[in-house]
Amino acid sequence: MINDVNYKELAVKARSIYTNSLDKTLELFLFDEATKAKYDELPSAIGETTSDFGAPAKFPFEVYLETLPRSSLENITEKDPIELLKDLKSKKISCVEVLKAYFHAAVVASKLTNCVQEFLPEEALAFAKNLDDNYETMKDLPLYGLPFSIKEMIPFKGRSVTHGSLCYLDRIVDYNADIVNILMKSGAYPFVRTTNPQSLMMLECESFCHGRTVNTFNSDLTSGGSSGGEGALNGLYASTFGLGSDIGGSIRSPAAFNGIYGLRSTLGRLPTADYFSCQLGSESILSVTGPLSRSLGTVELVMKTIIDAKPWLVDPTLVSIDWKSAQPKKKYRIGVLLTDEIVNPSPPIKRALQIVQDKLKDVVELVPFKPYHHDKASEIIGKLYFEDGARDFRSTLQNGEPLLEQTSWAIDGAEDLDMHEQWKWNLEKQKYRKQYLKHWNTYTDKDGNILDAVIAPVFPNVAPRHRTTKYWSYTCQWNLLDYPVLVFPVTTVDEKLDQPEKDYVPLNDTDKYFYEQYDSPKTFEKAPVNLCVIGLRNTDEKLVDIAKIIKKELS
Repeated sequence: MINDVNYKELAVKARSIYTNSLDKTLELFLFDEATKAKYDELPSAIGETTSDFGAPAKFPFEVYLETLPRSSLENITEKDPIELLKDLKSKKISCVEVLKAYFHAAVVASKLTNCVQEFLPEEALAFAKNLDDNYETMKDLPLYGLPFSIKEMIPFKGRSVTHGSLCYLDRIVDYNADIVNILMKSGAYPFVRTTNPQSLMMLECESFCHGRTVNTFNSDLTSGGSSGGEGALNGLYASTFGLGSDIGGSIRSPAAFNGIYGLRSTLGRLPTADYFSCQLGSESILSVTGPLSRSLGTVELVMKTIIDAKPWLVDPTLVSIDWKSAQPKKKYRIGVLLTDEIVNPSPPIKRALQIVQDKLKDVVELVPFKPYHHDKASEIIGKLYFEDGARDFRSTLQNGEPLLEQTSWAIDGAEDLDMHEQWKWNLEKQKYRKQYLKHWNTYTDKDGNILDAVIAPVFPNVAPRHRTTKYWSYTCQWNLLDYPVLVFPVTTVDEKLDQPEKDYVPLNDTDKYFYEQYDSPKTFEKAPVNLCVIGLRNTDEKLVDIAKIIKKELS
């Protein structure tokens, strides 16, 4: 840990790691002259320093589409990765060609949203060339030739892993995370490492390691966090898929805010034991990993590929449950949670809930689902997130690195619990889990048909303005219960249909805060509106099948 160098000097070093990797990428993967000219003129979300947030384009996705060559977009980066995989396996296109297109996409995406922490051009190029050179023996690998992105906290050989804390810039690992090795053996390869925020404990993406990552569709809004770089990069379709982590909503909020799919898997399904974060060793609330992608089929394929590799033979924390594609039921029973009764959703979220109900009412059985003491869940998880009173995290600020506003909110009120207090709150957790399961089972019908899943908001609003995501109970509720959750897109904010409610009476001060945040649909122009589907533990496959039904009906 570096603790004798001022954080501003470390921030310069962090920025140099980024710029050096960018220069090497542009050296190995040249733009054509027309694209280079457009790229040079792009407004940048990357400032002069990591405390400066640049001057990003208002609507990054529109500028992104105008910058890259149409042929590259249509034939590679805008194509569903499942279809692109077919082209790669049939040798219609080479792995190196695909990699070049995705590097160009990621370079443009990074300038527009500041979503990349570091490019991996040399390693990725060597891997892609090897795939091309050994086509006959490698073409049947399940993810043959797909470049993917990884959150910076996920170890990659020869790279520092800071998880948003500058003092760890000298922590250079000599191994790849187990999940990365599995994916590489399956034919995919990491080509960029994406941004994550200070402490990881925020639903935004700001740190002194990189600055601020902005939203794919409206740069006045946040990309979400802590897998914010993954959300923005995949929201722009500049990666086939990405890997994030989630302890309180860190896969789901970036997926929701950037209009893509994201799966918070059940604990024990995918390897995470070798990731880095603060409070390593605490097991009260454990982080999980999962894929983010604009493609539901890709989310499913990635899950299946990793689990088919039997990762429990490498990571002893995992359960030996094979991936078994769900056997579709004649008619799923799905609950609908309209509110957690602490903070009510904004107009676009309410409209999305109604859209989904209208579209699904004839193909599934919809059941109104009431929350069960979600305020109690917030109390329990608030105690267990920082059992040490956030001492471990604060120790990373020794070099003078300031505490960011969102991190300050996350650790506000954290108590240093002694052993017996930890035991007490873990018992409360287990008690609540049992009570919630009992509550869920009350929705079983008279014929014994259980409730297969629940559709709910991911956040009280669409992507909010920067430094305003001060509520995570719609997501951390399911971390406490360890229920898998799959985020899916529904619509976008509509200026006419999503006007603020008049004469609204807030439930409490937090509800009032979010009601006032949603001042006008114009503020949230072009923002995606996503929801999520939640299942009982180890029903990840079922959620994918239900999401397929939702996708079909919404289309």
